[in-house]
Amino acid sequence: MHTVIAIAVEKVQRYIFQAIDKTQADEKTLRNIISASDNVANDILEKIETKFNLENMHTGNENKILWISGKVIFRSELAEEEIKTMLKELYQEMYVDYQGYIFLNYVVFSVDKMDIMNILREAESLLKSNKIKSQVIEDNSEVLFSFKELETTKQNQLLKNPKDKEQVFLTNMDDLVVRDEKHETDSSDGKIAIVKADINNLGRIMETIDNYDEYLQLSKLLSEKISLNNIRKMIEEYNGNSGKLIKKMVPFYVAGDDIFYAVRIDALFDSIIILSNLIKDINQGLKIKQSNLNNIELSIAIGVTFVNNHQPIRYYRQIVEKELSKAKINMKTKKSFNSVVGICMANNLFFIYKEGLGFKENDSFFRFRSELGELKKLMDEKIFTRTALHNLLINLEMEKDKEKQMLYSLYFLKPNLRTREISNVEENKELYFKYYWLSHLVEDKRDGQGRNERYFASKKIANILIPKLKLVLLFLKDNYCLETNTNQYIISSEKASKADQKRRIRSVMFHKPINFLLNEIGENAIEKLFIKKELEEGKWLYKVARFEPAIFYRAKRLMELGKKEQVLKMFIKYNESFNKKESEQEQVLKMFRSDNKNFNEINQERTENVHTIPFDKEKIFKERFKNADDNAWLDRLIILYQYNQQRIILKTAEKEKKLEGKKKNKRYFRNNRH
Repeated sequence: MHTVIAIAVEKVQRYIFQAIDKTQADEKTLRNIISASDNVANDILEKIETKFNLENMHTGNENKILWISGKVIFRSELAEEEIKTMLKELYQEMYVDYQGYIFLNYVVFSVDKMDIMNILREAESLLKSNKIKSQVIEDNSEVLFSFKELETTKQNQLLKNPKDKEQVFLTNMDDLVVRDEKHETDSSDGKIAIVKADINNLGRIMETIDNYDEYLQLSKLLSEKISLNNIRKMIEEYNGNSGKLIKKMVPFYVAGDDIFYAVRIDALFDSIIILSNLIKDINQGLKIKQSNLNNIELSIAIGVTFVNNHQPIRYYRQIVEKELSKAKINMKTKKSFNSVVGICMANNLFFIYKEGLGFKENDSFFRFRSELGELKKLMDEKIFTRTALHNLLINLEMEKDKEKQMLYSLYFLKPNLRTREISNVEENKELYFKYYWLSHLVEDKRDGQGRNERYFASKKIANILIPKLKLVLLFLKDNYCLETNTNQYIISSEKASKADQKRRIRSVMFHKPINFLLNEIGENAIEKLFIKKELEEGKWLYKVARFEPAIFYRAKRLMELGKKEQVLKMFIKYNESFNKKESEQEQVLKMFRSDNKNFNEINQERTENVHTIPFDKEKIFKERFKNADDNAWLDRLIILYQYNQQRIILKTAEKEKKLEGKKKNKRYFRNNRH
């Protein structure tokens, strides 16, 4: 019969955070807390060794079943009552040393003919038991409920910073603020990035192991890899001579399955790559050490938020926890099968996929990093301004009605063909820029099931577009943004991708907006008197009444002034004037002989124009006009007419190009016939 002791150190984070909060409030510096988590763990391990007269773990003490940071399991030949007394003494020493912020959970049990793996399973099970924790509290009720003020000497002893870590990490939050070239950013009031990461599936993988040596090796591997020292080494190796992360991070906590740090915004992406490399290293180690055929891979969820550098750490710890939670939830969906890293950054989801998978996915972390560089390049070329994007964001946030948000998005992102050929990138960079943003609002494939066409989803403005705008605007600041000389995603440089992108732009920018708006309004909507989509001879045709968009703008201004009756008269008068011109043209045409070339051309143009509809339902218009609740119908007509004009320009260019191609082919065959 053997006695087994299992001890788990819990709530270390609580102790560290308490120390951080006190230090930050008193000195506005974190100089003394970088190594706290390592020091706490090592200090407690030494205390246990001393208390139970155990040899150092490196000597191969056979009594030590598991000896890692935060958890120990070992055998003892001492009497059970003596062991319990010693555990109470240890608990109370730790309670005083760490001011009650660390909970020492422990259990003692006897084993007989139980193999070592079953001992481990039993210890793990008991430590998770609420009954055992309740017993620990009861055993130590004397110190727990004494309510006397505890000394703080231990904190000062532990919170020391080795020089090797000071060479890699920052020790002051103000130093995290990125100053601009003019040094105008005040370090006392600047943005920084807060990152919290959590390893997924850690408990699950340990439960599948049934070999003690394997279990022990994996435990040591994880303890070694998920540590401040290892993070420091990885940063040094990653940087080389470039110094991308040196002196740009303040680590708060690195232990167990938890990583928590602050970082300069210009170094944020590099720090995430470090975490990605970390999980890859761990998985590589697991692959080597696991003997079973069904190897389980770990993944890591990351939450990122951006805060003022002088906000209390307890405040932005809560914010970043929400980001982390969202990342973890989304990694449990289909993304979990293909990704090793899930990131929720200011409410934007990104993934780092397994090697060879998902690199070009819309939500790929590396794709977004490249897109930022491409956007910065377009901004430098004056294709757009940060002010314009910011105005779009402000208007979307101020407007809470989803329909009006959608109308504003469509209006802001309407195409403006500078040349009639989409493929002429140099002349149409603005079109590509607008397509990048409008494509964020296209329905997901699953949302458009059962339909020939996927429309826009208004809900994506709040869920996707607004968070993305905020994030991009932040990174487009000169002192944060990545530089690039390549065109890969916003303007594709690959031949196959260019053709596919042209097809998608044609759909999203010239057809979907019209189809979406016509689909949203009812058959009896007032807009249907001005524009409709009809199937003729197997082709869908867009037909419009002959009104200039300017009349809709004028009508809207009058409606805003409360001059509704004047608007009604204006439309009727405009229509009557147009019909009078039509009648006059008819009289002129009759004066020409039927063999007159001008007559034939003009008459053909008028009779064969299948893209117009007569505005001859004055009575219906009056009824629908009077029943209109607001001015949204005018906004829709303005947008519909503008998009239709651009579509006509595009279609005309495409027809001309096709015709020119046919002429070239004819000339070629004629010249080479003999």
